[in-house]
Amino acid sequence: MASGSDREFATTTDLFTVVQCALCGLLYLNPRPDVCELDTIYPPTYQCYHIRPADDGVDTRSWVTRLRHHLYSLRFRRPLYYLADHQAIELLDVGCGDGWQLDLYRLAAEKRIRTTGVEIRNEVCDVARAKGHQVYCGRFEEVDLPQQFDLVNLSQVIEHVADPRAFVRRIHEVLRPGGIFVLETPNTDTMDWKWFRSGAWGAYHIPRHWTFFDPTSLRRLVESAGFEFLDLSFHPAPVHWVWTLHNLSLARRGVIRRIGERLFAPMDVFGGGLKALALLSVFTAIDMGLRAVTGRTSSMMAIFRRSGSS
Repeated sequence: MASGSDREFATTTDLFTVVQCALCGLLYLNPRPDVCELDTIYPPTYQCYHIRPADDGVDTRSWVTRLRHHLYSLRFRRPLYYLADHQAIELLDVGCGDGWQLDLYRLAAEKRIRTTGVEIRNEVCDVARAKGHQVYCGRFEEVDLPQQFDLVNLSQVIEHVADPRAFVRRIHEVLRPGGIFVLETPNTDTMDWKWFRSGAWGAYHIPRHWTFFDPTSLRRLVESAGFEFLDLSFHPAPVHWVWTLHNLSLARRGVIRRIGERLFAPMDVFGGGLKALALLSVFTAIDMGLRAVTGRTSSMMAIFRRSGSS
């Protein structure tokens, strides 16, 4: 289906292939790194680890990042709507990074939400703890959580895990009956994937994304673990466009390649300044146009409820 190497962080020169299951149509990376190589493919410079420094002083995020986070937080209204009757909400964010989404959830329901996260890097866990969150450091599949939760947030994580089915079953275990599970992941049932599926599509994020879903395969996965489907929505994903154009640039030579590498440098979109604002604005507008025409973008958010009494 597609092939490529690590074009965002250059952690390896190995070539990886995206293949499609002949029976169910699911896309996945094959071969893929072993879980023992996580520290290699997620270097200390990985973007989710550097939203803010490890202190509890003033907010040092760029104004572009603050604006992006504000807009991002609006989508949290959907999962919180299903918990409107809860006076207190126990929230778990799996793959919480430095806790920035925990911050946004806490702002959205400050008086009734208690925040917990799981993250794999010790130094990143310390950053989230400095912001007042309870954080367990380690792989979610292995961490011993002493309680159940009302809400589990899984944002851009399920595509990274070795065994998505076992991962979702584990989420079912840590959710209280009637609890809400919200997850975001790239969507392959979109125009930009069809245009760039042979290798340049930015959301491949090789070699860190291991499994790729569309709405049908995602719903099938989560419902198989005992969840009830509630809602599906699509959101702009400007970073995917930046990475796609960066990948296309790498396939060119000379001046076009140099301009593309500079203009669409993969991590610049996470910084501040006018360049990041321009890139985010242009590609958000493109995605909003695609959503208006097709109903979908390359980023989907699905909400499920845990059914059962125990």
